[in-house]
Amino acid sequence: MFDHILPALAGWLAAHALDQAVIIILAALCHRERGATHSWLGTQGARALFWATPMTLCVWYLRQDVPWEALARVWLAWLLGMVLLPHGAGQGLAGIPWKAPESATGMDRIARPERLGYLWLAGLGRLLAVAWALEPWVPLSAGWSVLGGLAMPAGYLLGLLPPALPWRLRTEQEWGEVLAGGGIGVVVVLGLAA
Repeated sequence: MFDHILPALAGWLAAHALDQAVIIILAALCHRERGATHSWLGTQGARALFWATPMTLCVWYLRQDVPWEALARVWLAWLLGMVLLPHGAGQGLAGIPWKAPESATGMDRIARPERLGYLWLAGLGRLLAVAWALEPWVPLSAGWSVLGGLAMPAGYLLGLLPPALPWRLRTEQEWGEVLAGGGIGVVVVLGLAA
């Protein structure tokens, strides 16, 4: 029995899981790269080139039945979601207490739960914009955006754990960007894989 099941499972994994893993890794790397400093391109240019464009290509790869005008809307949704729904107040969770002391001022008054809330709402709003852009071709439930938005706070929380590495993974915030992007990749794959 297993001599028939295992080759079929291996074939399925080779045909589907590898493609999906590549999309998840690409989303992780692109989310980090759009957050890196690119003096030659600027912040918005990096968001357009390193985030909106590859994520739109991922959507196209997963759903090639979506018309081109929808993909233009998807690209705009990825870009505007990043521009209009910033998450900087939620980043930098290292050393941030769960309850801010009374003496805290400025950004230090934003405790960890509030920062995680900013991250969740930014992720939720961005995915909601993409879901609207895909309507009516790919109907996505509201739960996709609500639960998928949790990839942002989860990624930044998990980013507190790995050690610093050279180049693009030197800080907890950089790790958080990679892990949040990978989480968004998982959400996209789960929502759009036909």
